[in-house]
Amino acid sequence: MKRLLFSSAVVFSVFASAQKLKREDVIGFWKLKESGFYEGKKKIVKDFDNCRLMRNYAIREDSFAVYNYIGGKVGDCLPSEPRLSFWKIIDNRIQFYVDDKNILEEVVVTLNKDKTMTFSSYIPVPVKDKDLELEKILNTIHYNIVESVY
Repeated sequence: MKRLLFSSAVVFSVFASAQKLKREDVIGFWKLKESGFYEGKKKIVKDFDNCRLMRNYAIREDSFAVYNYIGGKVGDCLPSEPRLSFWKIIDNRIQFYVDDKNILEEVVVTLNKDKTMTFSSYIPVPVKDKDLELEKILNTIHYNIVESVY
């Protein structure tokens, strides 16, 4: 009986601590603050210069989103064509899509205490491949921390 009560308490605490993502939490202009990936449980931060840190998301109230990708090096920043998509919330994720069949990106969203958001790779089913190096790459969780500009 004690074991059953303990299990119920753990399940309840997991559900109680889960974030409920709302539209008003994500609408806005979000600039990249930090980016990287996880190697095992270790967080590896990518070394970005100010050009790459100009990457941003405009997540609009009308369900459109614009992603601006900027590459290059300081003094020679290279903006790409802005990516226009629709967006919607699914549980704790944002799905950026063109239509029901063409999902451009799907990220797990974490709302941080410092008013930033973390977008992490959404991998619903880990990829299995005979090439272990490829399998590792395809299953790597990448993250972007974005901060609200307004």
